[in-house]
Amino acid sequence: MKRPRTINKPLRVIRSIDELPVICDAAEVGLLLRKKPETVSKMAHDGVLPGVKDGSRWYFRRDDLVAYIEKMFTRPTALPEEAMRP
Repeated sequence: MKRPRTINKPLRVIRSIDELPVICDAAEVGLLLRKKPETVSKMAHDGVLPGVKDGSRWYFRRDDLVAYIEKMFTRPTALPEEAMRP
């Protein structure tokens, strides 16, 4: 007897950015970022993720996803002391 699939657990997991095609759709990006495709589409619509909409589907370049992920993990630069003074 098969076990039922756990809710919110994807059938496929992307372990490396190299597993993605050069041009990805929202479902493939969702596997990488561990987000639902609808959330990925909303992020693209809001300008958080760079993407192109063709009809009703969003497409993303793998290089843009790499840049987005690296930007997520870089530290913000410290503000100069003059900017911190009232």
